[in-house]
Amino acid sequence: FSTDYMAETGDAGRLPTSLDVLASDVHSRLEFHRYAFMDCVGIKNALHCVIEERENLQQRQNAIDQLVAEKDSLTKKNEELAAELESLKEQLQARESSDQQQGSGFQQSHSGMAHPRLMPKRKRQSGDEDVDEHELMEDLSVIDNPDQVLNTELEATRKEISDIHSKLIEGFTDLSTTGGRNIALKNIGQLDDRPFLAACRKKLPAEEAREKAKEVHRVWQGHIQNPEWNPFKTVTVEGIPKEIIDVDDDKLQGLCAAWGEGVHKAVVSCLVEIQESGRLGDRNIVPEVWNYKCKRKATHSESIEYLFGQVKRLSDAKSRTRSAR
Repeated sequence: FSTDYMAETGDAGRLPTSLDVLASDVHSRLEFHRYAFMDCVGIKNALHCVIEERENLQQRQNAIDQLVAEKDSLTKKNEELAAELESLKEQLQARESSDQQQGSGFQQSHSGMAHPRLMPKRKRQSGDEDVDEHELMEDLSVIDNPDQVLNTELEATRKEISDIHSKLIEGFTDLSTTGGRNIALKNIGQLDDRPFLAACRKKLPAEEAREKAKEVHRVWQGHIQNPEWNPFKTVTVEGIPKEIIDVDDDKLQGLCAAWGEGVHKAVVSCLVEIQESGRLGDRNIVPEVWNYKCKRKATHSESIEYLFGQVKRLSDAKSRTRSAR
């Protein structure tokens, strides 16, 4: 009896130890899985950042490709025009050489006739078709004033781009302004008033903060629209001069000291948008099609693609409505 009792007592004594070992093993496994899960989440977040950065790089590359394509197109036009000018010069030299070979006797024997260059049409020495003298004079004017021709073409291109831009502005104006859209109109040069209200609420009671925010915002809106205030400086980046915000500007430093980083950032962002839109000389507030996702002006292709998408969406919605009826 005593031997069996002691054996049972020994087994009971070893039982807690086995449970402790088992609990420790379970705890270790749980810790392992917890750390593995955290690693998985970290990898997933890192992958998301990589994908987002890759999309940003692709958008930048697309913008660069578009600029290169536009430059190549303009270069091709210039080359074609240069070749045409060279051809006209050769024609002119051939005509002058032919006239000189005829000599003054030809002119005397035909004194009752108009000078060949003033005649409506004449035969080429080679026997080709008649040359329209009026068209030739126009060609000669191209040779004499190639810069003027290029300027005329450039001005026509600018007008065409301006007309397209105006139509895009009208199209986005007609769209609903509700919803969080990536591409929409933005008033370039209009200072965001929300940071001003937030800064004033930190220092003043609610009602007084609203009035003070309006006052400070109005003052700085006036500063921004004043072309005489130019808080920029020129720096050289890889041999290329570039204008950037002058962080040592007295007004900007005073603004940051008085109302904080939020208000300072709003003013700087507004100035940068004006600069990038090429409107530092004219600080009037103007609407611009804006890519809010990329924080820049939307390209014409992006704007047109977005408008087509909206039209298709509305068309599909109307079709579904008719089908439901």
